[in-house]
Amino acid sequence: MRIEVVENVDIQPKYKSLYIASENSFKFKILHGSGHFSVTINNTDLADRHHVEGDRYITIYPKKEGPIEIRVEDIELPDAEVAIAEMLISDIQRLELDAPGTLIEQGSSMDLNVTAIDNYGRPFD
Repeated sequence: MRIEVVENVDIQPKYKSLYIASENSFKFKILHGSGHFSVTINNTDLADRHHVEGDRYITIYPKKEGPIEIRVEDIELPDAEVAIAEMLISDIQRLELDAPGTLIEQGSSMDLNVTAIDNYGRPFD
């Protein structure tokens, strides 16, 4: 007889904000669990998901703006906790520019830090 202790499945990251663009996607990583998972998203109008049985990555392809929930259930451990991650598919709500000086002279150049902010007011990675 062989006994194997398996931790509940988890997904990383728990939250992700993704810029909506035709070629954009993001991979979530599945941690722990038995290795056999059921992966679902709550709204297939907003995104498509790709997961191959036995693989520990879930790729999300955005289609429309809005929030989605990704659920990972361990098939071989029916009483185990379900892992959940949230994703916001968003356009850029605003840009924040940070310059080392206060004024930029016309015709000159300067390095700027640009931060793109999503619909919830959080910066994109």
